[in-house]
Amino acid sequence: MTQVDPTVRGVRLRELRLAGVPGKGPYRVSFTDEHDAWMPLSVIAGPTQTGKTSIADFIMYLLGDDEQPEHAEIVGAVRTALLEIELGGELTTIERAAAGRASSFASTWRAPIDEIAQADEIRVTTEPTSDPEGLSQFVLRGFGLDGVSLPLAPTQEQSDAHRLSIRDVFRVMFLPNRRLDNMDLAFEKSHYMLAQKFRQLIDVIFGVHDPEGAQLLADIKAASEAVNAARRAENALEAVALEDYPTGPLGLNAERESAEAVILRTTELIASLDANRRSNDGALAELRAELQSAQKDASRASVRVRDRQSLLDRLTALRAQYADDKKKLTFLQEAERLFDPLSVVTCPACMRRLETVLSVDDGKCGLCHAEIGAPGSIGDVTAVESSQALLEAELRAVSRRLTDLTEYWERLDRDRARLEEEQRRAAALAEELAVSIDHVAETPAPWLAERDALTGKLGQARLDLQFAKSGLRSWQRVTDAGERRARLEVTLQRLRNERNEGRKRPDRSAVIRRLSDRFREILSDFGYPKLSDAWIDDALIPYVRGMHYTRASSGGLVLISLAYHLAIWELAFESDAAAPGLLVIDSPQKNLGHSADRNDPEFADTQLVENFYRHVLRWLEGDGAGAQLVVIDNTPPEFVGQHVIVHYTRNPEIPPYGLITDATE
Repeated sequence: MTQVDPTVRGVRLRELRLAGVPGKGPYRVSFTDEHDAWMPLSVIAGPTQTGKTSIADFIMYLLGDDEQPEHAEIVGAVRTALLEIELGGELTTIERAAAGRASSFASTWRAPIDEIAQADEIRVTTEPTSDPEGLSQFVLRGFGLDGVSLPLAPTQEQSDAHRLSIRDVFRVMFLPNRRLDNMDLAFEKSHYMLAQKFRQLIDVIFGVHDPEGAQLLADIKAASEAVNAARRAENALEAVALEDYPTGPLGLNAERESAEAVILRTTELIASLDANRRSNDGALAELRAELQSAQKDASRASVRVRDRQSLLDRLTALRAQYADDKKKLTFLQEAERLFDPLSVVTCPACMRRLETVLSVDDGKCGLCHAEIGAPGSIGDVTAVESSQALLEAELRAVSRRLTDLTEYWERLDRDRARLEEEQRRAAALAEELAVSIDHVAETPAPWLAERDALTGKLGQARLDLQFAKSGLRSWQRVTDAGERRARLEVTLQRLRNERNEGRKRPDRSAVIRRLSDRFREILSDFGYPKLSDAWIDDALIPYVRGMHYTRASSGGLVLISLAYHLAIWELAFESDAAAPGLLVIDSPQKNLGHSADRNDPEFADTQLVENFYRHVLRWLEGDGAGAQLVVIDNTPPEFVGQHVIVHYTRNPEIPPYGLITDATE
């Protein structure tokens, strides 16, 4: 079983799991070692375009961000995302939908990712981030930062306030690639509210935040009302639970265990009885299913044969009609040829045989000398020839249609023979199965009465189990209400203590001095070239070589950004401050070593990158024992190989290809 240190404050990553569409995933990234303990330093290595940065994006999304990775390979493969963490000393799993728009709800379990099916699920909203029962405040509760109000206008006596959200804390938890050299470390170039929130966040983490008294009193009043409402809800739920389930959680647990034991024992007896029975109910059911299927097949085959025969009958009548038309046209053609009115060989007046063949000369008939084509003339040769051509064309068309229809009819007739054979086989199979069923069917087995008794006992045990579980859920709601009331009371007490001890807060200038000293020490450990006059001013703006940090070169900006965030992370952890204890850095080698600008030779030394890793390893083994750092790096030094949790290759032949392991095209 996973061991968790309940004294650890903040969040520690254990596993990211992306559940895919059917046939894809899940895709996992584990931050634990072979002993199932989270690793202080986890390095995610591999070339670009392999999904390394998407891992950090998914972690932020699951902790409460309003954006999720939308790369094509992720959208097509991922539907839900889960994150197993240690939050405030408790194993916690968070799940959010990862398809479409960012989900407005999240599911949380106080259990490892592989045991959530047996744990109670708590649904929380992701918006607004100020919701005391929402995901943002749920995560911040593990840092001790929930319910913190920040004035919008700190210099005014009457100022509205906003509640600190996890998205504000992301500014010290995550150092993305773009912020390494964007010259906006303290958000001084962003909207003024971002810079103000960042300064307020640092003050809150190091305990020097001083909210306005009026706002603090308003928060105390609101917290007190929330405590009273939670107490009333808890009492109402407890009254209902006592009335319906007076035995309480202990008695219900005993009833549940007893019912589960009865169910297990009775189920085993029924299984044994079924295994030893002599009846053949299973075989009979299978035969009946096969018979039903065979009868359906036989019926369908009969319908197909009937339909095919009906079609053949209709086509036979049509063939006969075409054949009759062909005979008539043939007879007419032969009659035209035998009884041609122009084939005159005997004079109709004297009945003598004509010596010459009659013909048409110069448009006049050789017999009656009438003009051909004149009104009333008989010898219109053109009309006769046209009639003969039309007759021949119609005869050819009828012959062609008759031939095509005959060929189609013959194909259908052959297919009918095949369908009739299928019908005979289907009918024979159905008859054979019916005979088999008659042989297998037998009287009920003698064990039926005993099995009925066991089934009744099993049903009663299941009802008892359902009752016990329902009661436990009712009492769990009472427990949840009590925990919510207790959390609200802790928040109320913290606000009251904050009001009472407002004058005893640490000096902010002392915190700035400590940050400056640590910032300078880290730059020295890095081997920052020509390091001198490095400090952080009251507005949290860093200076190096006595100049504003934005005057540094591209490589210098990266080292300054790394040292700046490491200083905040390290001092917050060493001070046991209300902080996450987790830092995620993307691309620490940007503009350094082999990636340095050719006009920036001071930072082309790969030793700078190695010094970064040696510093964090030395700190994690010493004063930083218990903190966690995740580094996303294309090519980390060889001596940190044991800390590489995954190395993507972007090579289909060498897995893993990337975060989405099967997106190789």
